[in-house]
Amino acid sequence: MEKVKAKFNVLWGYVVNFFTTLFSKEKSRQFIKDHLFNPHHSARLKASSIGFGVFMGIVPIWGFQLLVAFSLAMLFRLNKALVILAAHISFAPMIPVVIFLSYKAGGYWVGNKNTDIPFTANMTIKSISLHMEQYLYGSISLAIVAGITAGLLTFALLKIFKKEVVITTT
Repeated sequence: MEKVKAKFNVLWGYVVNFFTTLFSKEKSRQFIKDHLFNPHHSARLKASSIGFGVFMGIVPIWGFQLLVAFSLAMLFRLNKALVILAAHISFAPMIPVVIFLSYKAGGYWVGNKNTDIPFTANMTIKSISLHMEQYLYGSISLAIVAGITAGLLTFALLKIFKKEVVITTT
C-alpha cells in the first residue's frame, strides 16, 4: 500500500508541476524557449516536426490524431511540442475547409466516380457514405501535400531568418 501511495504522490507531483508551469509566466516562457525554440535542434528537425504535425492533423483518424502524432513523434525522435502544435491545423473553424479540400482532392483519384455532394437540407449519412472513398483518398493526398509543403516552407524560413541573424550580429 505504501508503494502505491508513493507512486501516486510522484505522479501527483508531475501533474501539479505541469499546471504550475502552464500558468506561471516565467515558467511558461522557459517551457516555450526550451521546447519550441530549442537552439539545440536543427532546422531540419524543426521543419520535419512541423511537416509531420500538419500531415497528422489532416489524416482522417479523427479523435486519435494527437495520440498517434505524439506517439510517432516519440518514435521518430521529433520535437513533440512542434508536432502537437502543427497537428492542430484541424481545429474547429478549419475542419470544413479540410473536409472540402480533401473531398475535392479525392476527385482526382476516383476518376469517373468523381461527384459533387449536394449540400442540401435532405443530406443523409447514406449520401455521405457513398462518397467516403473519394474523401479518404483526398484526405490522405491532402495530408501528404500539406505536410511536405509545410515542412519545406518552415525549413526555408528557418534558414532565411538564421542567415539574417548571423548577418546582423557580425
